[in-house]
Amino acid sequence: MSRISAAALAACFLICSAPAFAATTGLVRGTVSLSDVPQANAAVTLTGEGSRFTATTDKSGGFIFPQVPFGNYRLTVHEQGLTDRTIDVTVTSNSVITANVSMDQLKEIAHSTVTAHAGAGGNPVSVNTMQKSQIDTSPNRDDLNRLIETMPGIVRFSYDEPVANGFHGITYEIDGAPLPLATSSNFGQIIDPKVLDSLEVYTGAFPAEYGGSRMGALVNLVSTRLSDQAPGSYGNVSVGAGNYAQSLVSLDDLERFKTSELYLSLNTQRNARGLDAPTYTPIHDDSSLGDEFLRYIVQMGTRQTLAVDLSNQLNQFQIPINTDPNNPIDPIFAPAGTDDVQREYDSFVNLNYSVTSKDGNGVFQFIPWARWTRIAYEGDLGNDVLALAPNTQFGDPTTPDAPFYANQIGLQQDRNANYIGARISDFRATAHHAWKVGIDAQRENFNATQTFGCYTPDCNPAPSTPPPAPPAPGYYAISTSQAQPGTLIGIYAQDKWQPYQNLAFNYGLRYDHSTGYVGGSMLEPRIGANLSDDSGRNVLHAYYGRMYAAPQLEDVRQDCVLLNGCSGEPVYDLQPQRDAYFELGLEHVFGGNFRGYINTFRRTVTNVLDTTQFLNTPLFAVYNNAIGYDSGVELRLQNQMSSGDSWFLTTTVSGSYAGGISGSTFLFPTSVNGDLPLTSPAQLSPEDHDQTVASTLAYTHRMGADRSWYGTLQTNYGTGYPVAFQNVSGAQYSGRLPSHTTLDLSLGKDPTKRAIGFNLDVQNLLNHQYIIKIANGFNTTQISTGRSFLLRFTQPF
Repeated sequence: MSRISAAALAACFLICSAPAFAATTGLVRGTVSLSDVPQANAAVTLTGEGSRFTATTDKSGGFIFPQVPFGNYRLTVHEQGLTDRTIDVTVTSNSVITANVSMDQLKEIAHSTVTAHAGAGGNPVSVNTMQKSQIDTSPNRDDLNRLIETMPGIVRFSYDEPVANGFHGITYEIDGAPLPLATSSNFGQIIDPKVLDSLEVYTGAFPAEYGGSRMGALVNLVSTRLSDQAPGSYGNVSVGAGNYAQSLVSLDDLERFKTSELYLSLNTQRNARGLDAPTYTPIHDDSSLGDEFLRYIVQMGTRQTLAVDLSNQLNQFQIPINTDPNNPIDPIFAPAGTDDVQREYDSFVNLNYSVTSKDGNGVFQFIPWARWTRIAYEGDLGNDVLALAPNTQFGDPTTPDAPFYANQIGLQQDRNANYIGARISDFRATAHHAWKVGIDAQRENFNATQTFGCYTPDCNPAPSTPPPAPPAPGYYAISTSQAQPGTLIGIYAQDKWQPYQNLAFNYGLRYDHSTGYVGGSMLEPRIGANLSDDSGRNVLHAYYGRMYAAPQLEDVRQDCVLLNGCSGEPVYDLQPQRDAYFELGLEHVFGGNFRGYINTFRRTVTNVLDTTQFLNTPLFAVYNNAIGYDSGVELRLQNQMSSGDSWFLTTTVSGSYAGGISGSTFLFPTSVNGDLPLTSPAQLSPEDHDQTVASTLAYTHRMGADRSWYGTLQTNYGTGYPVAFQNVSGAQYSGRLPSHTTLDLSLGKDPTKRAIGFNLDVQNLLNHQYIIKIANGFNTTQISTGRSFLLRFTQPF
């Protein structure tokens, strides 16, 4: 390949804005020739995903775009007196795409790492992207979790939690900076998808640069960009309303200057159906969201950029209740008017300083970041202690040694997790390699206070004969607190090596070390290989990787003693989770943008990190299953047609199992009705989020002379989750819940400068409400939302 000089890079930076996005960008480079003679001063343009990059070739015919956010692009070469040549390129994170363009005959030659249509040099399976055009036409546009759940290997669990490859835990990053999950019981989404330009989801083939937290999937988020627009002011105002008392008001403003860009988003929403409720008609289920997001990017010379993200968010959720003691699917009932509320506060800031090498083939980045989260559970203790539940977390409710019902324990809890961290990385691409080394470091300070409201002085369940009523205010209150710092350091090196056109290797090594209540460390090899035929349309892919996840800094041991669940403070025995993941897949490109793949996978885990309800409180406690595994097969077909229409099909068939208790053993009895001790992993059972089949099919049709009208129809199918989980026994808990099929719809028109846009989003069009989970000692009953619609109007300015 011809040498690409610094002149090509300088030419690009003089007339295009290079964003600072860290790991969410790739590099596009190549040469322009005519009759094998390099062509200098040819104009090369790369457009797509709201971005436009322009360069002029140097005397060697070379051009380079060093930081291109992941997505689909069109590269166009224009030279005086010749016909323009175009080529479609697909960029994924850390990709290096070499497109050598002959003005005699267009040809796409070498792809030194990741691109979805790049033969052996691509990442054909386990990496999927969703662009702005797809987000904006999706019925799930307002719910990041629902968007992610349309990807292979990911199922929708309770409270809209996406569960990937059989186990809890998704790693999120925005604009190259991490967004750690602070606690085990957040209801709100981590970011409002309205501020996103695109998202990228890894469900396997994880590069070595990611790790240290539970990583069933990795989600890279890129915030809004409009670098294909001329300098000026752009923005819109949206208002919306729907059933379930839904309302929405939002403002987006983008200011483009000569060398900088500012994006501001303000949003507020309300809904009378916030959480999955234990009744078909929700009781006490209001929610609200307010968020603000700001991003500023400035070009600091020809090779340096600085970007800053600022975000602030408040989510508020009423906790839905069941007031009917005869409800056949929920035996837990509370007094009417019980008013438990959870408030979730979240703020983060990150800086991204990027320096591109003189030849354009390397990028150095420094990203300091901070995050502040607070989860406040405000229980209505006077009413909470009057709520009743079967006194049978473990076993048959007809057991004669305990009363059938027990009073619940109320909770007021305040948890705070504050983070500070930094990320340093250096990326370098050569003809056949793409090296990257880096270090991630973070420190967390976690503190929490709990006040429990009890019906009896010692917080034991009420006996068969009710005791005297508690004194005013109607309950006994006892409190605990905790404070614990923790650190996480990760060091990695990785390479993407393509020695031949038909063969490529992605390999790396990562070391993670964590401290907290318990420390741990792990050396994690990652290796993948792609082998293609000569056409590049058929690619065989294999990958093996090890992952490490530190436990969160939540601890309920003092609470267990205080509530008489433990005779003395237990030894802390929660352990880090350790995964081994393998996948084998085949991709086929049918033609154009029509591609598909099938992928088999298996994840085996020791010390699975999971949560369970703590005693008869609304508190969730983290524990370890001794072992677990998930195996299955996933299918993805997708097509983006020249007409503007698009469609995709995702299907996953899998099984997720776990057994034994190796951490927080004090939460569990040693045996259940004569069954094996729970500390023994000899017998595995399905996870409570094990869904045998999950499938989503969606089609978007564009209409009108300017293709500004659209309609999207999406269908979702899933088999039922298990009724029982691990330590729950009894005939009434056998089998699985029924399967379900739902339809979602979105109709609308894109806004223009001259016309208001609108969209109508309908969730669960056929109003098929189904049981997601049923109360079994581990979980509460939760029922899916009925038909929901939101009509929104958008006025540009």
